[in-house]
Amino acid sequence: MNPFALAGWAAVGAGVGAGVATGTRLLLRTGGLGGRETIASAAVTAVLFAGLGRRFGWGIDLAGYSSFTAVAVALALIDFVEQRLPGVLTFAGIVVLGGTFTLEAVRTAGYNDLLRAAAAMVVLAAGYLVLALALGGLGSGDVKLAGLLGLALGWQSWSAVLAGTVLGWLLAGIARALLRATGSVSRDAAMPLGPYLVLGALLAILGD
Repeated sequence: MNPFALAGWAAVGAGVGAGVATGTRLLLRTGGLGGRETIASAAVTAVLFAGLGRRFGWGIDLAGYSSFTAVAVALALIDFVEQRLPGVLTFAGIVVLGGTFTLEAVRTAGYNDLLRAAAAMVVLAAGYLVLALALGGLGSGDVKLAGLLGLALGWQSWSAVLAGTVLGWLLAGIARALLRATGSVSRDAAMPLGPYLVLGALLAILGD
């Protein structure tokens, strides 16, 4: 994708990010999103769209991962504000992303990629479910999000699944340590995990 196309796709991302922030307000129970959050959403999504354009170029993968990014940003915003991950939004992301991957698999006969993505979705969701039941601290929204992230990462490779998962938890750990060190949160305070899992997955996808 040439620089002009990348700039154009980044502009599309900015518009999508602003729209995501606006639409997210409809799913929030307490409000909490203002102009600054809308600008941040637009800026972050623009950067991510540019990265996706450079990574994939024009094609079904770009469409699929761009839609995934829009859903992921919305989920991260909601989790950051209200510490919850609406299942309806997560399932919508799974349906759209799974649909685009299926189309690409049929077009290219890349059924191994599709099977790997489906397997990664199940493996990550099951792993997070076990963690939730055994240790607590994870909600059903985190388990569903793990399925969506597994689908997105698994389409790339198993190494991407591992890298995205490790990065997400590492980022969450660093953020919590910094917040505790600065006194922003107490030791036992709950912290949203979704934004860090999403960021870790996106970084792995862009770098795979």
